Amino acid sequence: MQRNSFFLGCLLGVLAPALACLLKAFSPLAVTMNPLSLYVIAAAINLLLLRFFYRQALDRSARGVLLVTFVALLFLIFIEKLSLA
Repeated sequence: MQRNSFFLGCLLGVLAPALACLLKAFSPLAVTMNPLSLYVIAAAINLLLLRFFYRQALDRSARGVLLVTFVALLFLIFIEKLSLA
């Protein structure tokens, strides 16, 4: 697999939000801390990954991470709005 590919960026960008979802669902850690903080940490990890890719001139991979981060955050906002209603 190419190092500078959109698909690789999407795959790496999905890892942190997926881990946050699994921790929220199956870990006692989610009970002791605010569940949104797990998602904020996942977004921060993705933004650090995005910075790394842009610094290494891996633009296509960075775009994949950016897309996944925005979609995950929009999905989170949508889900949280529905749960508040």
